[in-house]
Amino acid sequence: MFSDQIRDAISYFSKKGKIAFWILAVVAVALALVLPLTLPNSSLRKIVLTKDYQSGELADEDVYSPVTMSFLDEVRTAEIQRNAAMRILPIFTYDISGTFRTLVLFDDYITQIEIGSSDGARSLLGATYVDEHNVTPRLLSQSENPNRPLIIRLAREELERLMLTGVFSSQDLSNVRDDGYEEITREFLHPDTTITESHVSLSSLVTENDVSSSVLSSCVDYTTLSLSEGMLVSDLVSLFAKPNIMYDELETIKKREIAARDAGTEFVRISQGDLIIAKDTVITDRELRIIDEINQSRVNVDPLETIVNLAFLVAILSFTIVFLVFFIPYKARVPLYLMMFLSLLILTELFSFMIMSYSLAPDVNMPVDPILPVLFMPVFFALMTNKRRIGFTVGFVLAGFSVIYPTSTKFSFFYFLVIIESAVMFIRFGTNRIDMIYQALYSSLFVALVTVAFGILSAYTYQVIVQSVIVSVMNVIITYVAVSICLPITERIFNIPTVFRLQELSSSDSPTLNRLNQVAQGTFNHTRNVAEMSYLACREIGLNAELARVGALYHDIGKAEHPEYFIENQNGKNAHDMLTNNLSAAVIKSHVKLGVEKGREIGLPQEVLDIISEHHGNDIISYFYNEAKKNAQGTDITVREEDFRYTGNIPQTPESGIVMLADCVEAASRTLKNPNPQKYDRLIMNIMISKINYGQLSDSRLTLSDLFKVKDTFIRFLMGRDHQRIEYDK
Repeated sequence: MFSDQIRDAISYFSKKGKIAFWILAVVAVALALVLPLTLPNSSLRKIVLTKDYQSGELADEDVYSPVTMSFLDEVRTAEIQRNAAMRILPIFTYDISGTFRTLVLFDDYITQIEIGSSDGARSLLGATYVDEHNVTPRLLSQSENPNRPLIIRLAREELERLMLTGVFSSQDLSNVRDDGYEEITREFLHPDTTITESHVSLSSLVTENDVSSSVLSSCVDYTTLSLSEGMLVSDLVSLFAKPNIMYDELETIKKREIAARDAGTEFVRISQGDLIIAKDTVITDRELRIIDEINQSRVNVDPLETIVNLAFLVAILSFTIVFLVFFIPYKARVPLYLMMFLSLLILTELFSFMIMSYSLAPDVNMPVDPILPVLFMPVFFALMTNKRRIGFTVGFVLAGFSVIYPTSTKFSFFYFLVIIESAVMFIRFGTNRIDMIYQALYSSLFVALVTVAFGILSAYTYQVIVQSVIVSVMNVIITYVAVSICLPITERIFNIPTVFRLQELSSSDSPTLNRLNQVAQGTFNHTRNVAEMSYLACREIGLNAELARVGALYHDIGKAEHPEYFIENQNGKNAHDMLTNNLSAAVIKSHVKLGVEKGREIGLPQEVLDIISEHHGNDIISYFYNEAKKNAQGTDITVREEDFRYTGNIPQTPESGIVMLADCVEAASRTLKNPNPQKYDRLIMNIMISKINYGQLSDSRLTLSDLFKVKDTFIRFLMGRDHQRIEYDK
């Protein structure tokens, strides 16, 4: 059944109407996604502090993030990369070729000493090895000393030990220590000539300045050596022990750059409403940087968030449209109402963001949610369609759209939902426009209470709550003023049967009803009774009673053209006596077509015209049909049922079905002699069963439960119409 209603509603759309519908739907969703991006520089995205805080101060306030955003913390990233680079210790590389050259040079030097060649020894030293301590003359003078071989051997061993262990430049180690390092990464030369790295402390390393003391400490173990001989060993080793492990600055820089790159970056993710600074806590540099990034940020479009918002908007809009189609009682109005819904939704979005732009200006301090124009559409649609449920549905989509508004808080959806649904709930479909004043008053009071409640939940100050109440009440008043102006204009332009329009049409002073009263008194009295019966029955089962009343009042206006052919207007003389049965049936049927034409001429809403055209459905005019068959007996005349059948559609709405039943029951009840409730009950049941058997109520959506309630209502009315009075004396 639900899918059938959707298909029926779609069938009323023209090709151009479908295109316009999709364009409006796409625009409505697109605006909801794009318009938030028009507010990048407003105070909505700014954090305004009460004072200019410095790092280390105590905060006087709680500071929350107004937006959801992520950004690269450049300061923290630089710190992380710097720390990662600093964890790479200075790298010292081993000069293995220089080491072996030094040892070979030492051996060649000793060879020249042993053959007594002073010039050869000096030539080997060259300019690189400066003999500051006159080692060469001293060695040559030891030619007769039996300890000279020990001196040379010990010097060779100490030099080899130091060179293989590594001699560092004191200047390199001083520079490294100045950079804050107490450890380095150095290369070790193993006996198998392989080189490995390890971390060592600076205090354990030997520099060129430490060679002499290191050698002297080793010479102490040789008791056969004198002090001068030990000094000679020390000076000899110091002459050749040059730094052979050097600081590799380029390799160190390269590895530090790699470490800094691999350390990555630090992004800060802040969600809307997150606490950035807590009151009475010490403010840090990082918190100040976050505030500065938020204040300097521009709108960042998060693709994932956009996709989620798009899916949400499409889902909630689709849900609303489907339910609107289901709830709109008159399906021919579906295209019009949906176009109006989407158009007003677009206008509401535009007005909402205009108000946000003003409210979020730096020199304006006012609450945003209470002043957004979200009440107009629900109230307008509820009054226009005479259905609160349509107002509720429209209000739901507005509350849903508010979730992605930039000003939205965690309470916004519930705030909008409560004030919208309460405003719609206070609508009473009265027949006087002054009723709207009372509705506005009740809505204002309730909205004010709701605003106070949500203000307390949001921890607003007293001043902000009072301001919110004022603007929310103004919102309600402006809404009802706008509805009071727009509703009558919309009624007239689109000929919509609102309760006010129907009340105007039901006035007996209308020219059409006045003429019917003058030329067809019986028909006029009949229509008034049918109108009252239809009104009471529709009210009993919760239908549009005013529409049924107006449809019944005008359902027989076509009889005003030929009133004498209808029995309720005849005074003993039957005009049908001069006509054939076929012609009589044609005259009777014509009042439906004439009624529709007259109704269209005077501007009746289409819903009323449909009741006029459907109040007989395609039922048969049984009296003249039976008479024609009786007269045709024994002749060659063929009586066709189609000639005696109304040409209208069967009732498509429950209101139209009830008018059909009320019309038949009111007319047939005149034929009862000495009526009582039992006779009325049988009569009405027979009429209902006949209409059901002939399929006249199959599309009216009236249930058996509805029909029983209608029957009881008709009986009460007819008993009141035909009440008995006492007989007065002559």
